[in-house]
Amino acid sequence: MKMIKPAILGTLMVPAVMFAVGTVNAEENTTTMEATYLTETPAGTFHSDALTGNQVKSSVEDDEDIGTITDLVIDEDGQINAVVVGVGGFLGMGEKNVAIEWDSLELTKEEDGEDYVITVNASEDALEAAEEYHRSEDKSEDE
Repeated sequence: MKMIKPAILGTLMVPAVMFAVGTVNAEENTTTMEATYLTETPAGTFHSDALTGNQVKSSVEDDEDIGTITDLVIDEDGQINAVVVGVGGFLGMGEKNVAIEWDSLELTKEEDGEDYVITVNASEDALEAAEEYHRSEDKSEDE
């Protein structure tokens, strides 16, 4: 019986030691990643202020201005899902927000190569008739 106890104890100790080593390695892997930095805007990218505040033009109404981008809806991977456009109203009063999916927009550079022209295949009436977008609060804070 005395021989069985050391064998059982040894069998139980091996997984415990392996678990501890694995935990230390996992902690090392998560703490060694350092931040990387940019010094210039990478090619093919732009800043959010290139969109927010800009007019959205209607491709079905001779490029008439039909609203102003007020916000961006971005997923956890950093991809833009939609732009929020303020439509209707007069001088900002009576305006409502409509979220237009990113894939519905067309971005083209102006001739000067600095700014973007943002167009959507919808009329001003279509945007005014669309359901209003309501920004929901971050649900992860509630959990």
